[in-house]
Amino acid sequence: MLRWKVLAFAGVAFGLGGLGWGYAQQQTFPGFYELRIYKAQPGKRDALAARFASRTAAIYARYGITNVGYFIPQQSDPELGIDASDTFIYIRAYPSNEERDKRLKAAQSDPEFREVVIAQERDQNARLIVKAHNIDMTPSGSYTAIAVVP
Repeated sequence: MLRWKVLAFAGVAFGLGGLGWGYAQQQTFPGFYELRIYKAQPGKRDALAARFASRTAAIYARYGITNVGYFIPQQSDPELGIDASDTFIYIRAYPSNEERDKRLKAAQSDPEFREVVIAQERDQNARLIVKAHNIDMTPSGSYTAIAVVP
């Protein structure tokens, strides 16, 4: 009888442990997103993408900025002002708008960021970016794959 009680207790313990592990594995999503659309200098879009891949994305990650995705448009859309040859798009995520401001300020104060991005963009002969557009976004409704879990 004692043997069955021990086995039952072990089964319940493993079940609760598995339940806790399952909850811990659930992906939670930030509540605030930022869409960035860059118009690169002619012929410099790939260099801009490479700078993000090799340096900038890692700097952002160090400051708790979630790099959701980086994109190269496959076609142009003149109505939206998107030229596939010089447009680079990415999405970053944060817990809130206020956190975005704090984390970006910290990242932009980083010595590596100042060397890699700010110094290059101030140099007229080396700069990669013509213009950047920013759109703040939040997930909307139960029909989206991104659900904010508090």
